[in-house]
Amino acid sequence: MKIYLIELRRSPLLLCLPLLVLVDLAAVFGRSHYWIGVWPQASAAAQIPAIFFAPAFAGAAAWAVSRSLQRGVWEQRYAAARTSWHMEAVQFAATLTYGLLAYTLGAVAAAIVSVPTAGPGFLWPSYLLLGFSVITLCAALGHLVGRWSRSIFMAPVICALGCFVAIGAIGSPRGLGLFVLSGEPNVVVNTWPLVARISLATALLFAAIVLPDRQKRQRFRWPQTFGARVAASCAGFAVLVAFSSLIFAGPIRVDRAATDSPLCSTSSPRVCIWPEDRKYLPELTAMAERLDAVPQKWLNLPDTFYQSGLRPDPRYIPIDFSFSEGQLWFAAPNFAGVVIQRSITDKCEERSRVSAQKYSDAILQLDLWLEFRLMGSSKLSINSTLSDAQLSEPQRIVQASEGEQASWVDKQLKVIHNLPCQ
Repeated sequence: MKIYLIELRRSPLLLCLPLLVLVDLAAVFGRSHYWIGVWPQASAAAQIPAIFFAPAFAGAAAWAVSRSLQRGVWEQRYAAARTSWHMEAVQFAATLTYGLLAYTLGAVAAAIVSVPTAGPGFLWPSYLLLGFSVITLCAALGHLVGRWSRSIFMAPVICALGCFVAIGAIGSPRGLGLFVLSGEPNVVVNTWPLVARISLATALLFAAIVLPDRQKRQRFRWPQTFGARVAASCAGFAVLVAFSSLIFAGPIRVDRAATDSPLCSTSSPRVCIWPEDRKYLPELTAMAERLDAVPQKWLNLPDTFYQSGLRPDPRYIPIDFSFSEGQLWFAAPNFAGVVIQRSITDKCEERSRVSAQKYSDAILQLDLWLEFRLMGSSKLSINSTLSDAQLSEPQRIVQASEGEQASWVDKQLKVIHNLPCQ
């Protein structure tokens, strides 16, 4: 412990700690604030700094160990009474401590701002462990490369850039799953893939400590003792097995099992959501109430609107609503789509291309009109692939009187019902 404390005090990272904390807070709070008050989203946001800390500490670990292997320092180090692996472990632990300290402070900040509005629960450990494993993995890789490198400057640069490029190129959830950018409540971090990533980080850490550095390789070519040889062989084998398990473990996130106690509004129609998204319930309830207030008898509203994942039946996946980054406009098409599906039945099993196009255009106009009605606005607050020509008529009519809107809707319904199939 005494040596560890000495390493902490003499590390240049001590002076950089305030900067590391600022970087962490900037990464957590700088992108957006929608995650505040939603525990899984806050957990994912707290994990994002790992994307930047992992390359940084790969470089820091490589620089720290390269410096300790320069001429004159190596002799003092290996003349010490402590075993070499113990010295390596202490040095690596000191470097990693600063990264994990800054990372943890960011997570604490995310928790503090979420507590007032998030309700029961806390940060999801799985997201935090994912970030922890990536930081450890890259730091261990940097320590390992630094022990083998002859350059005190090139090793840190190569390790930092290499980890940054690798994480950006293949680290997404669709790749190796080394990070996530959001934490929707209907998905969870898959246990075994997370264990695989932690195992790889642990195996690389073990290898970084027990494999011989360049000084030993030059002097002895291979670890002298039988125990050292076994440890080095086991380290290499462990890295190979852990990396293979990461490749075959599956996606980092999977659908969450449906809850038996969703959070539902008391109005009619009801809106049921994941309990973690409780802060959005008042606005979602208002959307359903605005839809119910439309004075047109042809509308057939469901008893309940469900958030995606609450009903595991595959039939409901396309129609249950979801939203991204706190933008409830993303839920509007699902609300409107469910109502259109229940209210209008296509009499034709097959349609000609011309008939199908006219039918789709009329349905789209009604769908957009309903979206604007339930959102209480004639302006989109999200980017849309729809053209101005498709949006202009619903945007105009939603601002008209109820009588004008009813006449316009009747016109669209007549087009739908009177279209020939062929």
